[in-house]
Amino acid sequence: MYLGIRGGSAGKFGIYWSKRHNAYCDQGNNVIAPDEVDEKFANLKKDLVDIITKGIHSEFDDVIFDSSNTTNSFFSRSAMTIKLLCAYSKGTLFSGINTNKDQKELWSKLVPLEKRGGVYKQNYEITTKISKRHEELSSGCLSIILWLYRIAVLSDEKSDSGLNKESDEGVMIVPNYKLNYSNMLQTSKNIILRGAPGTGKTYLANQIAADIVSNGRTTNVAELTSEEKEQVGFVQFHPSYDYTDFVEGLRPSTTAEGTVNFELKPGSFMAFVNKAKEIETDHGQDNFEEAWELFFEDVSEASINNEGFNGIKTLTGKPIKNLLVYNRNDMQGVYPAGKEMYWNHDQIYNVYRGLPGVKQGGLDNYRKAIVEYLKAHYGLKDYQAPMISETNDKNYVFIIDEINRGEISKIFGELFFSIDPEYRDYKEGVFTQYANLHDNPEEKFYIPSNVYIIGTMNDIDRSVDTFDFAMRRRFTFLEITAEESAENMGLSSSVKEQMARLNRSIVEQGGLTSDYQIGASYFKALEVPEEDDKNAPLWEHKLYPLLKDYFRGEYKSEDILEKIKKDYFNKED
Repeated sequence: MYLGIRGGSAGKFGIYWSKRHNAYCDQGNNVIAPDEVDEKFANLKKDLVDIITKGIHSEFDDVIFDSSNTTNSFFSRSAMTIKLLCAYSKGTLFSGINTNKDQKELWSKLVPLEKRGGVYKQNYEITTKISKRHEELSSGCLSIILWLYRIAVLSDEKSDSGLNKESDEGVMIVPNYKLNYSNMLQTSKNIILRGAPGTGKTYLANQIAADIVSNGRTTNVAELTSEEKEQVGFVQFHPSYDYTDFVEGLRPSTTAEGTVNFELKPGSFMAFVNKAKEIETDHGQDNFEEAWELFFEDVSEASINNEGFNGIKTLTGKPIKNLLVYNRNDMQGVYPAGKEMYWNHDQIYNVYRGLPGVKQGGLDNYRKAIVEYLKAHYGLKDYQAPMISETNDKNYVFIIDEINRGEISKIFGELFFSIDPEYRDYKEGVFTQYANLHDNPEEKFYIPSNVYIIGTMNDIDRSVDTFDFAMRRRFTFLEITAEESAENMGLSSSVKEQMARLNRSIVEQGGLTSDYQIGASYFKALEVPEEDDKNAPLWEHKLYPLLKDYFRGEYKSEDILEKIKKDYFNKED
């Protein structure tokens, strides 16, 4: 049935009546205390009314649709909530398609997915753009058309997608970058932008990254496609940042049974590098999510009615009786009533793909039985793995902000070898500290040639002295002066002159080096120079406190500051 939610199971809404417990339960099958039931219902009702009302009025800037800050319990249930929006909206504002799936391959190419608004705003924009051109289409017709479009695109063989950098005649095409810094990065692989405070090093790093990943199309990160944005990584070092954050380390995780274990997880840089090594060129065949969703809903309904789901048999023909659902830590799963056996979504999906359900082995015969049942009753197709290309010709840029605030040698560890430009694509690589815990203990780590690293460092931040000569050899250092930052940020000539007076005075009156000069980012908000020291918020709230720190403990520091102040405001004695 169009827009159906398969029986309207109350469990989907976060609360239901359990005959087994003779009480109301939440979606995780936990009993709700009687004195909390009314409040739970009221909160659910309010959340549902709020998100439907805001969605119908396209108020996607509301915090309800902010994935980082929303407290609305229906925000994460987009498949159901979008169907309700489609049903209750006047006109063709939403389609019944769950765009939460197939994002990278399909929907984000039509309309980029935004953090605020998410799939709700995306669904709205796709639907309204089409319906404005074709007013004769109802929501139902449009949903069917979009679904057929999805099938056609995903079943189509992927075209080259522009990865080949050679022309039809076999001549290598060299990107025409907009920034000279980009050419330097492509040549040296690793650069560090160094300079005084406020010289826009991080801003410039993002410009270079956009230039590189777009092959010279733009230096504005906001103008990158959603796919290109995935080719830019960013971290900020600090004294407590370590190897486990950057490369890999053990992280706590909870099993379906509630046991806390430690699991090896890639750090920010390793995950980024792995993404840069290979790409999918063929989607293969995998409709597990669709089949699982239907199966889980049926078992949920049987669980709510206290009957349990029956019908599945083991591979030897033994019935698996009274199957119930659980949902713990956002992981769905099923288990037979009265048994200490739990089979979650990811384990069954592993078996579907021909892998062990869990690394240590176990009850895979039961999981295989569930897979076979999904094939027989829910249209699950045989799994065909995606074809993976061996190389990825796209450029990837990893930005390390404030790189000298971390203990570089400890953070990089054995990757100290791999980041050397001469050893890019050296697949013999190095063993990481946790190599013995990998699925393949013989696997070595290397950095491909399409990964570029940009570091930024503040010359006067001596909080952590980390760069030894061997590490310096692996990076090209580029100084960003205060004067260059003024040009890069487009300050007016009069504001540039005031900034120049201040920086000359820091050197001449203060006796400091150019490392202590102040960059243009401090002056970006000024349209005209500050002339009256009685009404100078930039001087009073930012520049003067910074200069006071510069000369703290200096002999006659107050006299020095007064001289610099006079130069800044261009006042004679």
